[in-house]
Amino acid sequence: MLKNLRLISKSLLLIAIVFVVSCNEDDVAPMVVINSIESDNFYPGEDVILTGQNFNTVLFTFLDRNQVPFQLQGEMIIISLPESQPIGTTVLTLVMADGYVETANIEVVARPFPIIQTISPSAAPGGGQVTLTGTSLGDLISVTIGGVEASVVSSSSTELVVTVPMGLTEGIPTEFIVATNGGEASPSSDFYVGQNLLSNGELELGSGDDFDNWGKWNGGDLMTATTAAGDAYSGRSLRAVGDGRDAWRTQFVSDEVPTVVGAEYKLLVLIKGDGGTPGVGGNIRFSTNPNALYSGNYNITGEWQQLEWTITANSPSTRAVLDLGAVEGAVYFVDNITLLQTGTPPPPPINVNGSFEDSELGAADNITGWGGLNGSNASGEITDEDSHDGDKSVKMTINAIGANPWDIQPTSVMDVVDGQEYTLSVWFKGRGISNIKVAIDQGGDPGWAEWAAPESSFQTNEWVEVTYDFVASTTNTSSGNARFAISMSYEGNVGGVIYMDDLEVRIKE
Repeated sequence: MLKNLRLISKSLLLIAIVFVVSCNEDDVAPMVVINSIESDNFYPGEDVILTGQNFNTVLFTFLDRNQVPFQLQGEMIIISLPESQPIGTTVLTLVMADGYVETANIEVVARPFPIIQTISPSAAPGGGQVTLTGTSLGDLISVTIGGVEASVVSSSSTELVVTVPMGLTEGIPTEFIVATNGGEASPSSDFYVGQNLLSNGELELGSGDDFDNWGKWNGGDLMTATTAAGDAYSGRSLRAVGDGRDAWRTQFVSDEVPTVVGAEYKLLVLIKGDGGTPGVGGNIRFSTNPNALYSGNYNITGEWQQLEWTITANSPSTRAVLDLGAVEGAVYFVDNITLLQTGTPPPPPINVNGSFEDSELGAADNITGWGGLNGSNASGEITDEDSHDGDKSVKMTINAIGANPWDIQPTSVMDVVDGQEYTLSVWFKGRGISNIKVAIDQGGDPGWAEWAAPESSFQTNEWVEVTYDFVASTTNTSSGNARFAISMSYEGNVGGVIYMDDLEVRIKE
């Protein structure tokens, strides 16, 4: 009822205005002519510009039955649509003297929602530039990265170039928001603040089918460059065909880049399979060189997706390797390959020579950094016949006759801080050993503070990690140190063999 009353009231207002105007004008007004309207469609809040003749005689303007202000500029009338203007066909009315009106229909449409199709590169440091492409990126309000407004270098309805603000946290996914009058949009893939360690990770540089700073170690003829629309993600991309015998048969490899041993890194890759080929539903993997690490298999779809692999660097220099050859005839498109550091190395170990690499092969009577090996009925030696990492480990053999669990006790003395929490990690591989006990000796009576893994069984002959957290207590020691030691039990009367490697004691994070 109230709505109807408002409409009647507005109609009466328009009639009254026309009536008053017609009663107060004695002369016939010149004819108003609308020659053109600037556009066929308008967004709420946008200006409607009409060109024509005799607009100086216009007294009032209406959108449907709502009076709105106007501006007269020569042969143009400018009317601003309210932000609340309903979507659909709207009647625009010009009211002159003597009840004379001219009308025109305009179409009010919803502002298009922005869509981001690509973002390149996937990582950039503060001060670096990032390019986004998409649709409806005009009418830009702001671009924020990590909640901080970014400066816009250039802007159009299909492309934005922005500068990453300084001071943002590096090495983590960072929110990227483009705000326009039509809404807000973010990229579908993650963006990281930080330096991409891989040169030419966007694959834009190179001639023919070659890519600067990248090599084709296997299946070179199966890897080509493409700039075709729908195939390339941004500019220039790699097109790779699976060899079909082994994953490494189609292998794309970066130049070697410096890495920090023990630090965390992420490898990011944008990839999609070519529709109609086994690439859609195919699988690939990543690896590193040297000291190879391997990812699991990634299933590939027909849409661009960002794959992510986290590694802990095991070499002072690393190559990123894409192994694309597992599926015969699979066609993949690859772009924006990014390697960046996302974590720092753990604190250094407080013990010495836990890898045993600084020890001579043979009898272990005097191992660097260690106190020795007990064993009237046992023997221990530095060996290169097996190891968890590197080339060497300690091999310990316990004999069945007259053996005691403590007959083999390699010990390593380390300085500790009273009350500080530490983490011990050590790797064992054995057979014929029913259990092994890891202990921290801190000077108590009888000297064994706690057992780390009293029920650990070693029958599979696989490398197993034992970890143990302890709080240092130097109450019963005069030297302010602690000692690592192990003891083990054999199975029946057959004795056993166990290898030990990569023992590290660190301040707990």
